[in-house]
Amino acid sequence: MKALFYVADKVMELRDIPKPEAKAGQYLIQVKSNGICGSDFEGYLGKTGRRTAPMIMGHEFSGVVAEAPKGGRYAVGQKVVVFPKPYCGVCEFCKKGMVNLCPEGICMGVLDANGSMCEFVTIDEKYLLPFDGISFNEAAFTEPLAVAYRSVYKISDEELKEAEHIIVIGAGTIGLLVLALLKYRGAKHVIISDATDFRLGVAKEMGADDVLNPRTEPFMDGIKRLTGGKGCDISIEAVGIAPTAQNSLECLKIGGTAIWIGNAAKVVEVPMQKIVTMELKIKGNYVYDLEGFADSLRLLSEGKINTKPLMTNIYTLEDGVQAFKDLENNREGKMLKVILES
Repeated sequence: MKALFYVADKVMELRDIPKPEAKAGQYLIQVKSNGICGSDFEGYLGKTGRRTAPMIMGHEFSGVVAEAPKGGRYAVGQKVVVFPKPYCGVCEFCKKGMVNLCPEGICMGVLDANGSMCEFVTIDEKYLLPFDGISFNEAAFTEPLAVAYRSVYKISDEELKEAEHIIVIGAGTIGLLVLALLKYRGAKHVIISDATDFRLGVAKEMGADDVLNPRTEPFMDGIKRLTGGKGCDISIEAVGIAPTAQNSLECLKIGGTAIWIGNAAKVVEVPMQKIVTMELKIKGNYVYDLEGFADSLRLLSEGKINTKPLMTNIYTLEDGVQAFKDLENNREGKMLKVILES
């Protein structure tokens, strides 16, 4: 089969390797659509230390059952999305529903665990979610939508109802999906901040009430203008670097909450005295749980979340090397979700 390998920083290579053989009880899945995650690209650049060459990246994908085990729940031909984070189901975290923190294994396509940027993968049944009524490309959005879903549902119904102003910092795929979910849940006033006008335009198309480009207006000046000087009740940070993490705290009103999704910088400085004296709250958000993942697929299947504005670039798996090269030149931010079809 064809497989796209990360072999060194800024070097991808398409290889022919043996098709994997399913073990007893496993399924062979033919991968049909694979999104390139921001973490894949950052790993390709060598910025995060979260990819160990040589390996196959990829963890947001959909496909079809090519081989099924005897007595399995799903038949050959069934369309499926794969939950890519291994979990044991019996540890203290799994028992609390926090399978995202289970130490059983690392996510597909991370560190040295091979992922889905290839033609076939083998998977246990518990990681499969069937779908119908949407395309493979739309279904591949389940994983990034689930990341956004977990962050947005850290906000209670009461908190959402009371919030006058919510800001999402970062208008990449995750940030824009956060926006879509906030509007789906009925958030009153959602501001999107990003340094590229193209992405802010997409944010407006997807329902943002206001947008802010910190390159053309100082961030806090924009916050004061857009909130009438009140500040934000909630901020959701979807970049993961020191300046935006700091912005997510600076913009909050007394007692406000910052939810951090971004996971690029290992260490950032924060204004400790501001956090203490204003009783600010910071909530970390790491990937997703099973319930949120399944509900994300449901929302996509029911057409509740529109992913079409995000699906900016589609390549074949064979052109995957070029896809990563093109992402290197994405200086205007016009490439949002890049999809590899196979």
